[in-house]
Amino acid sequence: MVLLAFIALQGFTHVVPTRPLSPYTDKVKVGKQEVDLTWATYIDGSYQECLEQKARKNTGFREFFSRCHNQVAYNCFGIIANPNVVEGKHHELFLKGNINDVAGKLLLDKYGTVDDAKADAQKNVGQTLTLIDSLRRHGTRFLFVLCPTKPAVYPEYMPDAYKDSISDFALAEYYAQLFEENGIPYIDFYTCFKTLKDRFPYPLYTRTGSHWAEATIPFVADSILRKLEAITGYRFPNIEVVDPNLSRNYSDQDGELETHIDLLLPYCKPKASRPVATLRDTIGKDRPNLLVVGDGYFTPLQGSCFVNAFNRWDFWFYNKTSISSRPELNWRYLDQLMGTAETLKQADIVIALYTSNYLLNYMSGFTQSALQLYSNGDIQEQEAIRSIMESIKNDPNWFKAIQEQAQERGISVEENLRLNAAYVFQMQKNEQDNNNQP
Repeated sequence: MVLLAFIALQGFTHVVPTRPLSPYTDKVKVGKQEVDLTWATYIDGSYQECLEQKARKNTGFREFFSRCHNQVAYNCFGIIANPNVVEGKHHELFLKGNINDVAGKLLLDKYGTVDDAKADAQKNVGQTLTLIDSLRRHGTRFLFVLCPTKPAVYPEYMPDAYKDSISDFALAEYYAQLFEENGIPYIDFYTCFKTLKDRFPYPLYTRTGSHWAEATIPFVADSILRKLEAITGYRFPNIEVVDPNLSRNYSDQDGELETHIDLLLPYCKPKASRPVATLRDTIGKDRPNLLVVGDGYFTPLQGSCFVNAFNRWDFWFYNKTSISSRPELNWRYLDQLMGTAETLKQADIVIALYTSNYLLNYMSGFTQSALQLYSNGDIQEQEAIRSIMESIKNDPNWFKAIQEQAQERGISVEENLRLNAAYVFQMQKNEQDNNNQP
């Protein structure tokens, strides 16, 4: 009776602190009537259901009992209580959404057919070219970073029931092909990780993680800086790992799926690297302003020394929330925030960083919203540049010279074509301005 009374007391007062379940649900306060007691709510059962939910959510030590239930279900029957998490071979945990992505289910649910997905990707790339023109007119360079999901890199660890459903078409690979054909600067970590996994000294994804492992962040960060040097001309410092720091105390992202399954006992996992890295050779380097639009894969980079290579940085999380090095812009909704246009115009570099499953909602609408921040004059300039590009392509001698110049510069023909068209446009504009002067 004392034990039952103590459980009831905990349900009313929550005097003993408990670790919340995941996903976290706010406790419903006892006495809060979400459904008023009326004859109608009593007859249809909604009032009783409300009371039942409150009683269940406020049961004393509910978190402990739930974890006990989950532990017994896992150890005795191999059942994971969270339907969004799948256990594969060697106790590797996967997000069900990421498995659905490599299986092509998410793509077919959105588009219906692969051909429709390809058509939409081609349209998105066309809009990206327009965006790049606008950014370049304001002195801003653009880079797209394609990030892989865990099932794409380690399909061999997936349960056999899922391995047979892997799709032959990968949207990330198709975007990489389109970026290459159209001269859009990009880094394809999607392909890189699949070739690197047997040579990297640590797992690219931890057993209980769904984002790239903390051990990969110095490599990813330094690769991005080197790519930015190549496409912008800025000089960036190098990133050096000073301590591999092996530990079973995983970061929140490396251990996120363990949190999601809510077991009473720690999940079996090996030591993983939580490297201590630093910027090296920082004297005399450039420090431009950075704007990143992307998903949660940028969060580990945000918490690393990568952002210290920039004067200031802003992260537009799914193009909805602002996370920034400036406190006044940190954790603010973009649609409620003044100065987003100024942030974009002051950015020297814009990076779009997305995983394959979020390519279905391409850049979270950033292309359209960014173009709206520019004046109609800018859009007219982009159309004029595209017209000059077509004129160059229609002139065999001119286009041949563009191709030879691109080979000398070590850039794609499409990018060199765009640079030359922008130069011609600027010369024409300067000549027009001179003629208009009195």
